[in-house]
Amino acid sequence: MLRFLARILSEPVMGFLALAALSAGIAPMLFPVPAWLARAIAIGEWAIIALFAVEYLVQLALAHNRRRFVTNPWRIVDALIILAPLASLLPWAPNFLRSSPALRVLRLARVILFGARARRRLAPGADMGIAEKAPSGPLRISALSPTDSQPRASDWDELHRWLAKPDERWMHVANLDAAHIKEIGSVVDLPDVMVDAALRESSYPRLVSKARWCAFALSLPAGTRAPRSPVLLLVSRGHLLSLTLRAMELQSRPAYEDVPWGTRCALHVIAAVLDRNETLAAQVEHELRALESVGADKSPETFFEAIFRLKRNLALAKGDLWRLRNLLNLLAEGRRELPGLGGDNADLKHLSEQADYLHETVEKAHEQLLTLLDLHLNIASYDVNRFMRLLAVVSSLALIPTIIGGLLGMNILGNPWPVTLAQVAFGTFILMLCVLYAFLAKGWLR
Repeated sequence: MLRFLARILSEPVMGFLALAALSAGIAPMLFPVPAWLARAIAIGEWAIIALFAVEYLVQLALAHNRRRFVTNPWRIVDALIILAPLASLLPWAPNFLRSSPALRVLRLARVILFGARARRRLAPGADMGIAEKAPSGPLRISALSPTDSQPRASDWDELHRWLAKPDERWMHVANLDAAHIKEIGSVVDLPDVMVDAALRESSYPRLVSKARWCAFALSLPAGTRAPRSPVLLLVSRGHLLSLTLRAMELQSRPAYEDVPWGTRCALHVIAAVLDRNETLAAQVEHELRALESVGADKSPETFFEAIFRLKRNLALAKGDLWRLRNLLNLLAEGRRELPGLGGDNADLKHLSEQADYLHETVEKAHEQLLTLLDLHLNIASYDVNRFMRLLAVVSSLALIPTIIGGLLGMNILGNPWPVTLAQVAFGTFILMLCVLYAFLAKGWLR
């Protein structure tokens, strides 16, 4: 419910309300208004103040850091807009606050505040004190050992003990915030900037070898309508630590029985990433078939929205798979190494071939989408050109009587030339027919 209200009371809507309140507040100061209109303006201003109060409370409830929200300068302006008019309604408010001069000063202050608020609402990229990098929920830690069939819940203290002395387990940490990222980075001997970048940058698979861990950054697609979720794997021969900013179901009993536990879990995640990309490719192909059924002469707005959404998803998937394919090729050829794996590992070769196949599939789907987009854009351009030709014909035809009427005026009688209104009208009609014939001969009317 709160998120629904937040979508309705969006930045553009509140900016429009602030602008309306600003206009309503200035109008009575510039010229006298009837009593009924003054009452309507007052009711409208109170309604807008009430909507500002609702929007403030909704955004406060949804804010991840409420202290930062309340201390944001523009949220302080919001609070003043809401509280200043209410001060005059309090039963214990002093009499001078309810006097006519004080109310006029209060009204002027409210107008100034609304003006500042409207200006800020119209500014692109305004920081309203709620947009910050925050986890999607409480910190979640789970552990999976070779003897477990399902992952079990863990906590931060157990993770700290495990990081100090890792045993044969796969530890997964989700919903990380900046403080936890910094703390984990200091424990695993990795710069927290590197960990933060790996978890916040999608479409950037990379492999970094350290003395204690082998860091493998991946991006997990969630479908054609959901953002990609970066995953950072810290791989060792006997254990694995996986980090994500969002909650996701990564842990399950891995295959690859002949591989050490840590590397086996890492291969399981890589296989899951490839499976998700395969599912994404199938979804894209299904949506492309639906878009191809749209007539070439019909390009609704939803068509182009779907096309550009798929285009972005395919571009990200293609970049991901290209980098992942290269990394897996390097691992399969022995030029890079995961702990506990040699270059001649059959599982690595299989994953490398799957990544190569998926990259080709996504690339072909991307080319197919671009071809479909070009077709509809070309037809749309042709329709625009045809309309512009028609507009040029109409403008040329209308120009003839306009020029003649401007030169001769409306009164033909009494002028020093021997022409009548009928003659002028006939000549104008003939000229228009000649111009129309010229356009017809050029093929503009076909």
